[in-house]
Amino acid sequence: MKLQAYKVDPYVAALKASSAPALILIYGPDQGGVREVSKAVLKRFLGEDYDPLQSVSFADTQLSGQPGLLADEAAAMPMFGDEKIVVVTGGGGAAPEAARLYLEMQTGASQASLVVIEAGNLKPSSALRKLAEKDDRAMALPCYELEARDIAQLARGFMEKENYRIEAQALEMLAARLATDRGIIQRELERLVLFKGPLKTTDPAGMISADDVDAALGDLTQAGFDKLIDNVALGHLDAADRAVARLSEAGTPASVALGPVRTHFQTLHLALAMMEKGTPQNQALSAFKPPLHFRRKPKVEQQLQMWSAKKCARALSILNEAETACRGAASGLSQAQAGQALLRITRAAKL
Repeated sequence: MKLQAYKVDPYVAALKASSAPALILIYGPDQGGVREVSKAVLKRFLGEDYDPLQSVSFADTQLSGQPGLLADEAAAMPMFGDEKIVVVTGGGGAAPEAARLYLEMQTGASQASLVVIEAGNLKPSSALRKLAEKDDRAMALPCYELEARDIAQLARGFMEKENYRIEAQALEMLAARLATDRGIIQRELERLVLFKGPLKTTDPAGMISADDVDAALGDLTQAGFDKLIDNVALGHLDAADRAVARLSEAGTPASVALGPVRTHFQTLHLALAMMEKGTPQNQALSAFKPPLHFRRKPKVEQQLQMWSAKKCARALSILNEAETACRGAASGLSQAQAGQALLRITRAAKL
């Protein structure tokens, strides 16, 4: 069965072991979201205090030559507890065949085992996605990159659970600074709560201000992306390489950085097109939302002088190709592909 993206969170929140499907496929370009949804499914199915031995995890490559392994592992009784989850990371190789064999063994009644497959951005024509969407014993949960409105809603909900309210300006700042990857968003929100100090539900509700957001996250997340973006767009090869390394050390792979870089070049392309039609540069800068920080504005003005709409279109083509190549690729390969694309654009800036 297929579920729309906006229904994923409510579905997981209401999931019960007694009524769960036999298989849940979690897929999409938001790999942080895929992992977070998988963790949430595990806790809903096994309970908050589950024993680690109730969960078994292996990569899709382990199914090569032995697609029946998945069904065998799911059928094995858990050492502790009544339920068990088998997690398969990656949807390639023999995963579709293994999932098919496993589903053929299911009766449709409530299962003691649940198979969860964490995959990349699968096309509608992919065998694994078609299987999960058409079989009544399976559920397909898509995870797409979040829009600013979704990020704001997620942040507000997270803060409410932590007994915090958040000012409108602070929420707007958060939505602008946070990446679109749900896993990164989760870590940054946790960082913000740690900065303020955890509260008990019996404590008076706390308040998150714009100053709190700036102090806790000011030199990270979007600020880190901004440094990378500007170094790429200005042709600073060594600095761009260091910016990629810093983001990676902070837990943000280069493939995740492709999205913010693409968004910047899309806006840069729009501003350049406006200028080529006669719009003054000062007015063309209004295309950037939220408005550019005064310290960053001169850098973007310099970019407008270095780039043309045609060059931007080529950069966007490179970024789109890289994002497509990174979807579903192994982490090391996607890191290399994303890094190569960013450095290609950096070199092109001064041509």
